[in-house]
Amino acid sequence: MYRLLSSLEAIGWVEPASKPRQVRLGVAFLRLGARLEAQLDVRKQAVPQLERLRQLSGETAFLCIRRGLEAVCIERVEGLDVQIHTLSLGQSMPLGEGVGPRALLAFETKDVVDSYFENFPAPTSAIAPSAKDLRVLLEETARDGVAVATSEWADGIGGVGAPIFDHRGRVVAALSIGGMSYRMFGGTYDPVALIRSASEVVSRSMGYDGDLPAPRPLPDGLEHSEVA
Repeated sequence: MYRLLSSLEAIGWVEPASKPRQVRLGVAFLRLGARLEAQLDVRKQAVPQLERLRQLSGETAFLCIRRGLEAVCIERVEGLDVQIHTLSLGQSMPLGEGVGPRALLAFETKDVVDSYFENFPAPTSAIAPSAKDLRVLLEETARDGVAVATSEWADGIGGVGAPIFDHRGRVVAALSIGGMSYRMFGGTYDPVALIRSASEVVSRSMGYDGDLPAPRPLPDGLEHSEVA
């Protein structure tokens, strides 16, 4: 038991208590617990909005969080085009690829963004074939509050993503929907307004009370007959 406690103390999960031969939870463990609690909380708050996104759009809806320099899918609600989506529950992808991951990266600290470009100097996404292109997309996302791609991985497949903020104003997750572009951007609903509304609801439920970025207009040449 003492050997085990010594190992836990070495990694910061326990620390000596005020009384001899007693230990208490360490700072590192408490921080880990706080992160896990936040992830569980954001998932609980986001699931109803994921269901609503799927119901109103018919598209697959995703909830992603950042883990290191990647975005991990912690919830997914299936839509009409299940077979076109490669990001399964529990899987991850680089923060610069995909609308949800980019919505996370765009609102991260400068240190995280700089670290991403140091480790991923050559983006592989068709919509951002170079680091310069990706930086432009991140600036647009940070300015407008949404990441939009009418053809992310292949012609005809697109998506829209938006960040979720907590009570401290930090980005903790991102909601997104993805599907066939002709249906998303030429149908009877506005995917940008829909995803912004969902992300705002979840952010407010997480205690965020700040201002959200101004709405982003639809891509040039695309119109909607109705705003959801």
